[in-house]
Amino acid sequence: MNERVGMATDRVFPRAQPGTQQYINPSLIPPGGDFVALSRFGSTMRWLTVALTIVLMISSIYLILDGATGLGSATVSRLFVLAANPIIGLLIGILATATIQSSSTVTALTVAAVATGGVSVPVAVPIILGANVGTTITPLILAFSYLGDRKQFQRAFTSASLHTWFNLIFVVAAFLLEMLFHPLQQLTWFLSEALTSGGQTAGSSTGGAVFSFFSPLMKTIGHRGFLGSIMSTQTASMMSILIGAILVLLCMQVLKAQLSVLTAATTRPLLERSSGASDALGFFSGTTATMAVQASSVTISSLLPFAAARSLSLRNILVITLGANVGTTFMALLTALAVPGAIGTFAIQAALVHVTFNVLSTLIMLLILPLRELVIRLAERSGKLAVGSCPKAVAWMLGGYFLLPSMVIISYALIR
Repeated sequence: MNERVGMATDRVFPRAQPGTQQYINPSLIPPGGDFVALSRFGSTMRWLTVALTIVLMISSIYLILDGATGLGSATVSRLFVLAANPIIGLLIGILATATIQSSSTVTALTVAAVATGGVSVPVAVPIILGANVGTTITPLILAFSYLGDRKQFQRAFTSASLHTWFNLIFVVAAFLLEMLFHPLQQLTWFLSEALTSGGQTAGSSTGGAVFSFFSPLMKTIGHRGFLGSIMSTQTASMMSILIGAILVLLCMQVLKAQLSVLTAATTRPLLERSSGASDALGFFSGTTATMAVQASSVTISSLLPFAAARSLSLRNILVITLGANVGTTFMALLTALAVPGAIGTFAIQAALVHVTFNVLSTLIMLLILPLRELVIRLAERSGKLAVGSCPKAVAWMLGGYFLLPSMVIISYALIR
């Protein structure tokens, strides 16, 4: 009788398909099979938003350049005088990135600062290295969402710690080598010079063409336009820099949000297929997913459920994390390519610092298996310590990412 009723009900109320909601006689949706399917209109509007956001971000970069032109390079240099100390620059990179939760944004703003002429590449290098450390706090914070289950929390925190230890080890090594021998500066200068053709880089010529398109807009808004008409030139220039920086931050957040939705249906299966696959596929998955969402922390945080459920091993997760570190360098290059003139060479060099550090550190990690095992063991120890005492884990995070950098920077500023 019940079977007949069920069959009759199916004729009147068809069984729901995956991704739909049906209160009467619902069907089971397999794990990972339920996601928001965007309509063609919805997808088109989101891609249009991405395109307009990129245009706005480039405009914001030029607004920063316009403000720097109004202030003069000497004034801009004074704004970054604290970062001239390498250790302070490193701590600024850590603190700034941990605060706004995006190494891509901090790196892009640093490249833009180099483009103004107020920050040199040697000053930018420690800031970019610090940004690679600061971005590791996001997965650690999200790991605490698994506190309800001690074993899952330990696995999630261990997974997040892979990113922390990898970046921490290589940033410390790169920082010390840079202070002694300047390998990143020399290598990136060689690479930027290799792009030179007749005294102009491909990036600077591209930036010149883009600048000629946006120049009328900047003259209308910047210190020679609207802002300059309502306030002094110096104040208008500072406002141009401030507004441009805020707009870059907002644009990065919008890009991250829109691209995360647009690529949700493809990045998740891509990461799932990396389970038990080759290192090459895992690396490709991490790189592709991060280039899509423009945030390595998003890719690495999305691995936490796989780690908690043990559907991805720590070795798989580490390889994907390495790919994410490479994928996050795209935005800095995009920023540098928008810089016009000869100064674009230095902007490209600063962007290449980010690319070179992440690519070389990833290659070393992939080639030296004992180093991979060391990072995994350190991450496992971090997971055990966190599950043993959550308050201590929180204290270490707050101290390492926020309190210690803040205290050192403030103390240095006061005694100068």
